[in-house]
Amino acid sequence: MSEFKLVSEPFLDSNQAAAILRIHPKTLQRLARCGRVTGYRVGKLWRFHASDLEGRHDSFSSTLDSDTAERYALSTTCVRN
Repeated sequence: MSEFKLVSEPFLDSNQAAAILRIHPKTLQRLARCGRVTGYRVGKLWRFHASDLEGRHDSFSSTLDSDTAERYALSTTCVRN
């Protein structure tokens, strides 16, 4: 019989997650709303897992400074229906 282990990872708030990506928290929320970053909406708040952000750090901050990353995120916002 195989044993199943459930490991829960703590959630990060928008400020903590944005600090990891080196972008503004509102930019991170916008990216999550569009589905470009995995985030979870809890009421009015956004929550993120650090493991979901691991691969994103390189794509946002190593090639772009934070101002450029923010402008890029604003220019590629999702279309609202």
